[in-house]
Amino acid sequence: MFAKATSSFVKQIDSNGDLIPVSSLNDSDKLQLLSLVTKKKKGWFWQKPKYRPSSFTLQEILTGDALIKPAVSDSVFLKYEGKFEDKDEASAETQFAHLSFSLEGQDTVELESSFGNLKKQEFDLQQLLKVTEKRTIHLNHPFVQQVCEKRNEILCLVNEKVITSQKCSISEHTQIEEKCGGTMGLKTKILKVSVDDNGSITKDADVVLEIPPSTVIAYSVTELLINQNGHFELCLLSEKCGGFDKALLGKNKGGCASTVCSPLSCVDGAHKCQLSALEMDVPSETSLIILKPAIEEANQQFQPFHELAEEKCLQLFRLYCEFLYHEEVISFLENALDELSSTEQPNLLGLQELDSTQAQRVKELLQILGYSCPNEQGSLKKDITTPEILTAAFYLVSALAGMSEESLAVLGICCETQILPTLHYLINNVPDDGIVPVDNPNMLPLQEEDNFYIAHRLFALSNICLEVRETAIKVITDDQPGMAPVLLCIVLQGFAILSGIKRNTSDPKTQT
Repeated sequence: MFAKATSSFVKQIDSNGDLIPVSSLNDSDKLQLLSLVTKKKKGWFWQKPKYRPSSFTLQEILTGDALIKPAVSDSVFLKYEGKFEDKDEASAETQFAHLSFSLEGQDTVELESSFGNLKKQEFDLQQLLKVTEKRTIHLNHPFVQQVCEKRNEILCLVNEKVITSQKCSISEHTQIEEKCGGTMGLKTKILKVSVDDNGSITKDADVVLEIPPSTVIAYSVTELLINQNGHFELCLLSEKCGGFDKALLGKNKGGCASTVCSPLSCVDGAHKCQLSALEMDVPSETSLIILKPAIEEANQQFQPFHELAEEKCLQLFRLYCEFLYHEEVISFLENALDELSSTEQPNLLGLQELDSTQAQRVKELLQILGYSCPNEQGSLKKDITTPEILTAAFYLVSALAGMSEESLAVLGICCETQILPTLHYLINNVPDDGIVPVDNPNMLPLQEEDNFYIAHRLFALSNICLEVRETAIKVITDDQPGMAPVLLCIVLQGFAILSGIKRNTSDPKTQT
């Protein structure tokens, strides 16, 4: 809940800026000015850089004993209070083959937020540049060495933070939306953030979280560019990329062995990381045939699933389907598999924050991938696994993590109603004009009203327009598709293989 509230806050006031939402209350104490944060670059185009607060400060990794105390300004940032509504209205009258029906609906998800009067603290950057001009980084410091060894992480400095000035509470309410005459229900959650002026706590909620005063809810960082002699630069311009000198990285070759990209090529100021060729703007109002490269790349990434026994694939599929209703589990899995792919031991303490049933399901998935999990405090034990299987599982989980919570829930309904084969056929067989004949046998499931609504809703949440005409279905991207259509295609390809839809053939011409 805390992560959702802070993420929404940053999205509302600084969606394209430098502010980073705090994802955990436990990180608040670590995010002091001049504290060090590691930034991990992602290797897949839809992922955002991952920031991880540390327990170290700039003072502790510099040579010399002189204290660094730049002036700190403390000012009123803003009063954040409001009620935001996300409305999606739809109305259509359709004659689909021999079935006629009308579809009308309006979904409203409300976020009520009131963090109250927020303060901003930041240090004097000019003064910091002067006092650190002749100081160098202690390259033998254990923390610096470990970050350098990972090769895909860089060091950053907290330069400002936004904090609460009074006690707040975050409450989560669950409601049921009924669709299509009440035959289909979808659980949605309403998140509310409110200031407790009189010390009272909200009672009419499923879950309530108290936020004390002086809690950091957002921060920004300055990246460090560290040279081989220990001298460093503060990257003051957005196009200036931090990192370690190539000579330092060459001395630490035992680091990351994963498929994610490393920022080592960014030391010259140019982003040369080898991201996917699919990192592009998806054209608007275009046939889904434009996503063919994404589908081909996904098929290649998921090829290792073909090496798994069919029983294990089906078990993975069932677990993924169950996780669709638990966004926090997907987030935990993404972090855990990310660390495993980097040959690190994941932090399993997060399992304690999950429901006991879901924690057990996570252990089952890890076991299928070749890792046994004795307990939440211990480390994972590697049994029999291959990096390719782990990468495929990580690729699918990361794509799921890029989807919205509502998209995941609707996708879960698609799995329950068994219309995945139809959706998979649709994205793989759309022609240049985006029109599929209505009499195509693969489209028969969509003649049922509930099935069509579910498919329509899933596609709409993925910025895809699903239009029904008298004799055909038209599928095109909407006016601002972003990368959401690509993520849906990736997920549907992975689910198709795991569920057996396209497991028995490797011939693309016969895959449906």
